[in-house]
Amino acid sequence: MLQFLIDHNFLVLSLLFIMPGILIWLLRKDLREPILLMSVASIPFAFTEYLFYPDYWEPRFLWNLIELIGFGLEDIIFVIGLASFSSTVYAFVFQFKYHPREKINRIRQIQRISILFIIVLIFLLAVLYFKIPIIYGSIIIMIGLSLFIFNQRRDLISPAIWGGFLTCLVYTLLCVVLLIIYPRIFAITWHTDKFLNLYFFGLPFEELLYGYSSGFIATIFYPYATNSYFIKR
Repeated sequence: MLQFLIDHNFLVLSLLFIMPGILIWLLRKDLREPILLMSVASIPFAFTEYLFYPDYWEPRFLWNLIELIGFGLEDIIFVIGLASFSSTVYAFVFQFKYHPREKINRIRQIQRISILFIIVLIFLLAVLYFKIPIIYGSIIIMIGLSLFIFNQRRDLISPAIWGGFLTCLVYTLLCVVLLIIYPRIFAITWHTDKFLNLYFFGLPFEELLYGYSSGFIATIFYPYATNSYFIKR
């Protein structure tokens, strides 16, 4: 079992990333709905792993699924874990809850989410067309989507900034734990020499940017989709 975990570092990373979301789920019943919605909404992004592999990084996948279908089980666990805590860590830490600005039905919520996904698709096509490295492209997409939301909801700017910071902090701590388990993993598995090749706390700078951007958009995705805002509990 130990050797299995040693050989499958992406699985270990994914399991680490799902733990904060589980903790928030257990401690805050009112945040379970956002966690569920964001978990479901995040799953399509697991299917984009083939855009990152092997240029950005080259981990080992269970059953070598990356070569068979372009993504792995680890990707699904990872995006669900990241979405779970990045979308709720702001409300969890600062003791906020969601309050509806104006009631909108489920169909309207789905329409809003669909619009956001269409914007993501447009950005993704532009990133691929201009051959922007996907790690930077994904950051551009998340920031671009956030700007679209800010255009309609300026009250979400501050939550996005703080949500990004808190997510980056948790993201960094989890990666440091991974680094303790697998010394030099980022130098071996990540192809940082093709990018900035800058490290902070032993982590590639791109990962910190990705972590911040994830929290930046995830914090405001749910309140935008459900037309709600943050209030103190």
